[in-house]
Amino acid sequence: SRSPAAKSVLTATMDRAIPIEEHIAETPPTSAAASSAMPVLPEARFGELANGVRIAAVDRQGMCACVGLFVHAGSRFETPEMACVPHALELMAFRSSAHLSHLRALKTLEQLGATVSCRVGREDILYHFDALREYVPVVLPLMLANILCPSILEEEVEAARQQAMEMRQAMQEDTEGLVTELMHTAAYRGNTLGNPLYADEPDLPKFSAENIREYIRRECRPDRLMLVGVNVDFDDLCKWTARSFAEVGMDGPQEPGTERKMEPARYTGGEIRVSEPNPLCHLMLAWEVEGGWNGPMLTAATVLHMFLGGGGSFSTGGPGKGMHTRLYTEVLNRHNWVESCQASSLMYADTGLFTINATVVPQFSAMFIEELAGIFQGMRISPGELQRAKNQLKSSIHMNLEMRSVMMEDIGRQLVLSGKVGTAQEFGAIIDSVTVEDVLECLRRLLKTEPTLVAYGAIDKVPSHEAVKQVFSKVKP
Repeated sequence: SRSPAAKSVLTATMDRAIPIEEHIAETPPTSAAASSAMPVLPEARFGELANGVRIAAVDRQGMCACVGLFVHAGSRFETPEMACVPHALELMAFRSSAHLSHLRALKTLEQLGATVSCRVGREDILYHFDALREYVPVVLPLMLANILCPSILEEEVEAARQQAMEMRQAMQEDTEGLVTELMHTAAYRGNTLGNPLYADEPDLPKFSAENIREYIRRECRPDRLMLVGVNVDFDDLCKWTARSFAEVGMDGPQEPGTERKMEPARYTGGEIRVSEPNPLCHLMLAWEVEGGWNGPMLTAATVLHMFLGGGGSFSTGGPGKGMHTRLYTEVLNRHNWVESCQASSLMYADTGLFTINATVVPQFSAMFIEELAGIFQGMRISPGELQRAKNQLKSSIHMNLEMRSVMMEDIGRQLVLSGKVGTAQEFGAIIDSVTVEDVLECLRRLLKTEPTLVAYGAIDKVPSHEAVKQVFSKVKP
């Protein structure tokens, strides 16, 4: 008979010590023990407070919690003249409030070891913090105070104006971010998603305490707020959030405000050229993904993006880095005048952009356009290549969701875009259903839309927009 020590390890998992002097392979673990050893994936829980605030939480039992407050507002909902006001909220985040002065808030966060941030988007504004989970009841009211009881002092507004100009200067040095911003301006000229995301110098007079208070009152209503937590208990998050709203008398049903109708995004296509002293030419081409996140082309466009792949002309790394994607094998590995070439996609609630971003030696700008058209024209996808693109996409989803901040933002963005949240497993099943014909049909539909062209840097040799349009109009994948 076996010793008690041997019996105790018969159903043990492999992360426990097993006495090596005892032979335990004769008796397999029972089915009940085997099933209990299988990992259980934490599930997201959802709820809604009486005042309309939506709450979601996933408790993965981690030591550090990540909590984000999404406001369903942004530059697309404003007029072009007032589209800069949401940017003011980003610059005024975590300053003085009815709870603490700016200095005391900073000292409190520093003592707790918490990190906070705010970023403005075209369809949402995100306040976010990371802290040890036992400090969430302390930091959460400080985050909610940004919209519930901000002081909005005149000296802090003036500091925000100065910071806006510093950000503008930093953007001029971030070529990729600047080109992406110009792409939106050209693709949706004069409407919704084409509104500027960041303030420029002429916008500074609109950065006033009155405008900021009015914007918060009008746009940051409870029914447009979504609170998402990772590594935090759902019931506790609901309780602490309800308390914060009760302190300002907003815990019950709210009177309906002015109904906001979301104007459909109108894709226009077009071009923007910015000549700057630069040894290289930065090009970005884009086509519309009709329907965006809620459209029928979402999955096929994302698989196409992974299939084309791309990257820099010199890129270290081993398997899984994308060295066998089409833009690597057909462009980067063949032409030394291409510094970088990358496919990407940007999705919004009712539209999206499929983009190719490249950096080339200026005199080869026209040749790059021809090369890209040739790749689209001769698009042949083998079953192995399609499966590799699907695997890359699914592994990217799963690996990114291991990060708590990515999971938090993923849940919040899905709620903003569609009002519902899909799991990685559900997206994986949808990805597996994509066929070669789906990808090719997606490419055909993309090329039927008006191309958008942004050229930055040494742009003298870049073909005209009409010439680019003619080149891609002849492509029949």
